[in-house]
Amino acid sequence: MAGVREESRARTTAAILAAAREEIAAHGGGGLSMRAVAREVGMVSSAVYRYFPTREALLTAMILESYESLAAALESVRARRPDRRWIALGEAMRGWAVERPHEFQLIYGTPVPGYVAPPETVPAAAAVARPFLAVAGGVEVAPFAAPRVARQMEVLTEVAEGVTREGGGAVLAELAALIGAVTLELGGHLVGSAEPADPFFRALLQRQVDTLGLAGAG
Repeated sequence: MAGVREESRARTTAAILAAAREEIAAHGGGGLSMRAVAREVGMVSSAVYRYFPTREALLTAMILESYESLAAALESVRARRPDRRWIALGEAMRGWAVERPHEFQLIYGTPVPGYVAPPETVPAAAAVARPFLAVAGGVEVAPFAAPRVARQMEVLTEVAEGVTREGGGAVLAELAALIGAVTLELGGHLVGSAEPADPFFRALLQRQVDTLGLAGAG
């Protein structure tokens, strides 16, 4: 009997999350309404709170689910040579974002007013950075080797489970550039310039390969 209850709860939880994603797609993270989610699932509002006690808890569950989905997409990359792997990881991130734009915006876009991500989202975010750090985390790029920056980046060793000890700042900068470029594309800011955006992104990834010294490595 317990197994049946657990399965029923899992199905209802998944339905609530799916309905919440539809709400975010229509109204953005700031427009997420527990009442609207309940109505979509066919529940009274009070019943939804038995699964997610607050709106913030529902947002956190969605953020964790999105990070996990993106991390899984990156982990599926099979390229081995460092330069090719970096490019494949970048393309996988962009591909995931284009397929799931509202999820990408939820984790990297405009912050939801009043919402502060709890500590449990940090390992989930680190799982996205980890494949990039594993490729280029040991690369030294002069500006990021400055003592103050290097000390700041020591935290990456912890959140990325020790995949890098040096060079994390350069990887973080390039990952930020990639996320920024994807954000511009999803927001329609490349229309009229880098459109279609494929050559632009390919050039960006190749420039990152050169900057990180990955060309011909491995």
